[in-house]
Amino acid sequence: MRLSRYILFMFVAGLMSACSDDKVTPDADVFYEVSISGNDVTFTNKTAGAVSYKWDFGDGTTSEEESPVHTYPGKGKYVPTLYATTKDGKVTEGATVLYIAKTSPVKMDDNSLADWDHVTDHEITSGATEKYFRRAKFDYDASYVYVYLEMNSKAENADIFDFYMDTDNNPATGLMTGTFPEGGYDVLLEGAVLADWFDAFYHKGAQNAFTFDASGVTEFYTLGTKQQDGGVLKFELRLSRAKLKGLAAATGMRIGIEATKGDWSATLGDMPDKGQSSVLINFE
Repeated sequence: MRLSRYILFMFVAGLMSACSDDKVTPDADVFYEVSISGNDVTFTNKTAGAVSYKWDFGDGTTSEEESPVHTYPGKGKYVPTLYATTKDGKVTEGATVLYIAKTSPVKMDDNSLADWDHVTDHEITSGATEKYFRRAKFDYDASYVYVYLEMNSKAENADIFDFYMDTDNNPATGLMTGTFPEGGYDVLLEGAVLADWFDAFYHKGAQNAFTFDASGVTEFYTLGTKQQDGGVLKFELRLSRAKLKGLAAATGMRIGIEATKGDWSATLGDMPDKGQSSVLINFE
């Protein structure tokens, strides 16, 4: 029994001696935060236990800064990876997934319409039979839908605009209208927007019934620059996707715009031309 106890002790002691001689090299504790603004991403590095860093931004570029700011080339999915090296040369990595949303060149506060020169994806020019609307453009980003209108009118006329919007891009819901086919219009924005009157209404009931309830939503639009070039009126506005029903989560929408005289005495025009399909905007 004495021999057995001795052998067991020596075995345990041997293990303890072996453990005490091993050198354990700790990993770096990789941790960082990201902040996204348009295409610009700020990486705030909070890693502990590292002496040097290398970032692979997932778009073919790298950096050895500790907390870099990186501008991505465009919308899409990116997987940036941080490689942190300890003083003993041990490398630990940590990756995340970023989604860079589409951005728009349109600004509401620049007192200019020149930024619309860079918008070409959703541009509509009226046909020969349309005498009021001349041209329209549409753009979007993750937060807003942008609208540019050009028409034969003057701001002081206080024309009334009706924006028919299929905010879920589903013809099985919302108003069906012959003015703008291929859409079921869930939201109606109506008012003399240049005279500070613009209200939001939501459709209810049968699809062939022109029945809309006041939404009660406020501050859903921002009017930008307006210009008067002789008899041609141009203006821009921005619609909040978070404020209007269905737009925040929508993958696409349709929009058609009708103009009426300020005293409701006559319809002035349609954009696109009456009977043509409304404008389809796919959100990426």
